[in-house]
Amino acid sequence: MFPSVMELWEQAILPYNLPFTLLLGLVVVFWILTLLGAVGVDSLDANLDGVGNDAGGDLGDVPAAMLRVVNAGFVPLTVVLSILILMMWVCSITLNYYFNPGQSWLLAGGFLILAFVLAVIATKFLTQPLVPLMRKLKEAENVAPVIGGVGIVRSIEMDSKYGQVEVERPGGATALLNARLGVDAEPVPRGTPVAIISLDESTGLYLVRSLPPVPPID
Repeated sequence: MFPSVMELWEQAILPYNLPFTLLLGLVVVFWILTLLGAVGVDSLDANLDGVGNDAGGDLGDVPAAMLRVVNAGFVPLTVVLSILILMMWVCSITLNYYFNPGQSWLLAGGFLILAFVLAVIATKFLTQPLVPLMRKLKEAENVAPVIGGVGIVRSIEMDSKYGQVEVERPGGATALLNARLGVDAEPVPRGTPVAIISLDESTGLYLVRSLPPVPPID
């Protein structure tokens, strides 16, 4: 029998489940901000170059190997962490609800390890179908350079520090680029057309400038 909403809430705020509940809350806030365009999906991504290869990459051999298990490096790290946290929350609450009615800290500690193992397996299973999709999207992004192209601002606002631009590529593919305006440029709102000027390869940020809106045809 599944717990009721009240029982679920009581389980969620137990001391040994509360850290997962707080992390899940942060995940929800992050994705709400992402949908609003305030942050980017890859804003928390580490440098995972080499994770899919024999080299360990910038994060070192052991962390890189652990990340490979859950397809990080192939799938955006924020997506992987979101699924992993959700699965750990579900596993921890389920195990403690059914098998730890006495709220034993010893059992809860053992279930913490088990929840992590089960969450890793579930995350691997859930992200595996995304790997070929992410590869295709990556290939689409590399089809042609976007320097000199035109895109549309998709973040709530773009300024000299942050913004996201959607650019159409050949074959109907689209790319969401992290971009910024020049230091002296005025911020522009979502929907503003911008021209892609250059790419800072050290940061992966594109420099853009706003274009005047196209007047409607009478």
